[in-house]
Amino acid sequence: MTAVCVDTNLFLELYDSNEDPGEIFADIGALAEHLVLPDIILDEFLRNRSRVLDRIADDVRKHKTEEVLAPSIIRVNPKTAALQRAGEEYNRAVDALYGDIESMIREPASDPIARAFTDLSGDPAVRVIHRTDELVTRAHRRKLLGNPPKSMGKDTIGDELIWETLLANLAEDLIFITRDRTYRYHTACLAGEYRERTGGDLTITDRISDALALVGRPASPALVRFEGRE
Repeated sequence: MTAVCVDTNLFLELYDSNEDPGEIFADIGALAEHLVLPDIILDEFLRNRSRVLDRIADDVRKHKTEEVLAPSIIRVNPKTAALQRAGEEYNRAVDALYGDIESMIREPASDPIARAFTDLSGDPAVRVIHRTDELVTRAHRRKLLGNPPKSMGKDTIGDELIWETLLANLAEDLIFITRDRTYRYHTACLAGEYRERTGGDLTITDRISDALALVGRPASPALVRFEGRE
């Protein structure tokens, strides 16, 4: 059976998407019997969702309006007071929305994407693969040698650990879905290593819909738009 691994960045990009995450998680969930999730992906998602939401909250707060500054001849106009009240009401709404986003950061259960991710990773059909000290050592070695995939941070080994975990635990074909060009730029090298270590074939793609053919499911309209095909 072909395995499917969805990289962390696909899940995090849902926070900036205009599409319904529920529809997209339903598409991913249809692949449950094929899905494999190295546990570092769970850690990366839970760690970085807070950063993404914090950025969104800051963007919301930047839209607060300033007090209306008008010369006395305009200040006496009743419409100026009405405008000021409207601005104050608008700012209260901004503050309320900011507070709700901050609550989502503190309480993942109030975050619909985090809830869907937790449900997906907790599905008994999904294989969650746990890292070991040996795999961490291998990931460090891969980092030092400069072998792909390579994490952006000089002191992090997330991509390296994901890859080593997959190599150590799979013995079938793999569809790896990622927006990370580190993988896509080194497809030939990684495919050769994957075949040597596991005996399977590797496909690297940035589209979840490419894996849905395994279960004969068409991509939802939300997924089609999320993947930029419309």
